[in-house]
Amino acid sequence: MTATEVEHPAATGRSRARRMDRPTVFAAALLVAVGGIVYELILGTAASYLVGDSVVSFSVATGLSLFGMGIGSLLAPRLPGPSGIAFVRNELVLGLLGGSSVLVLFWAYGQTELYWPVFVLLAVGIGIGIGIEIPLLVALLKEHGRDESVGLLSKVLALDYLGALLASLLFPFLLLPVLGLVRTALAVAILNVAVALFMLARMGHQPRWTWTTGGALAALLGVFAASSGLEAALSTRLYQDPVVAAATSRYQKLVVTNYQGDVRLYLNDQLQFSSVDEARYHETLAHTALTSVRAPASVAILGGGDGLLAREVLRYPTVREVVVVDLDPAVTDLARSNRLLRDLNEGSLDDERVRVVNADAFGWVRDTGATFDAVLVDLVDPSDERVAKLYSTEFYSSVVAHLRPGGVLATQATSSYFTPHAYWQVVATLRAGGPGRTVVPLSVNVPSFGEWGFALSLPGDGGTFLAATPLPDGLRFHDQRSLADTARLPGDLTPTDMAPSTLLAPVIYRTYQQDMRHWRY
Repeated sequence: MTATEVEHPAATGRSRARRMDRPTVFAAALLVAVGGIVYELILGTAASYLVGDSVVSFSVATGLSLFGMGIGSLLAPRLPGPSGIAFVRNELVLGLLGGSSVLVLFWAYGQTELYWPVFVLLAVGIGIGIGIEIPLLVALLKEHGRDESVGLLSKVLALDYLGALLASLLFPFLLLPVLGLVRTALAVAILNVAVALFMLARMGHQPRWTWTTGGALAALLGVFAASSGLEAALSTRLYQDPVVAAATSRYQKLVVTNYQGDVRLYLNDQLQFSSVDEARYHETLAHTALTSVRAPASVAILGGGDGLLAREVLRYPTVREVVVVDLDPAVTDLARSNRLLRDLNEGSLDDERVRVVNADAFGWVRDTGATFDAVLVDLVDPSDERVAKLYSTEFYSSVVAHLRPGGVLATQATSSYFTPHAYWQVVATLRAGGPGRTVVPLSVNVPSFGEWGFALSLPGDGGTFLAATPLPDGLRFHDQRSLADTARLPGDLTPTDMAPSTLLAPVIYRTYQQDMRHWRY
């Protein structure tokens, strides 16, 4: 063997480093991409919980994060020190900022009026950290490999997009339902710091940064372990009453509070009912419908996963079948398992006559072949485009097609006082969805919410209104006279001509948002 054939040890080490560092950095690119997208989804979800408008929340969260990413990509080449150490520093800062983001945002919402500025700063700051990652990883690859900028960048970006796909699947189907928002943010922060620690180990002996990164990882793990107590403390500040149950599903956040017998259910921090006056709402919706159909035997409830509406339906001795269609199994499970809710709904969801279906109401109505004597629609307000389809002409038309002869359809119709235009638009949409039927607008005072609206679609000229079946015993609020009074609308509730809302033109959610802009809560 000649001298030229002997491989120099240093050259061998560099070759081994190149083979080792390339997959390491690619793996880091994939992992931080997952974390970056999850942070964006966390911010949008947290904002939708607080604000209630998912379109605005996710649009603003995405826009601010992307803006921050642009700033971060410009800052990356200007960061001092080697690319590897700069990457480690960025992951530490990003992990600490992202991990604390939900706790900070909910604290700001509960304690100050500055939660929107806090949200903006968090979104931009996290975006900057995400934007710094890819340029530094490309620079790190170039330091340990060949100068193939386009090839390197394309591979890193491909992994980044793959990470985005993984994150978009993991967040709604695994992370949010299992961990909740706070723990998900902390889990991603732990991932950031763990990646930084792994990169340090592969880069060689960096005692100061290794100890710093290890300390940050230990701190985040400690906060993760204590996150239940932190969430409980924040919830106590967000809600007026003590929180007795809390859960997060893939669809929403659920909270139950109780103060001196006043049990309240919140979905995404929006009050759904108070046990003090919920009977006014549920008795109006159920009994205006069921007393208007002769001997109701089969009833469908769309929404109503808390079981309170089913409780009222089961008061009729002729009822043989109740189908409760609620999208979120977490709601129906909580209504069955939580003692306070079960006492309120009187165990209705476990009654042998009741069948619970966890499905989207729109798709279920479209696909079912069943028909009913009455369909009661007890869904959340049409505050965004996702819910607007359930207040469309097409939806009501599909429901009417599943009514038996003489069947009735009743729906909650938002507040007749706070959102009057949305209320009359629901009435107009219900009329358009059932030509030849009579629509009766209704209103009742529910102190927790104010004057509340309903709409009832009756066959023909509506002559069976409240006259087909006797009112059952056991009601807390209504009698025959007060039930009839729900059709006598307040004098200041002036009928307004509104265009029906459709799938192609879901104007109901814009009308609702415009109405709500007049009020501050």
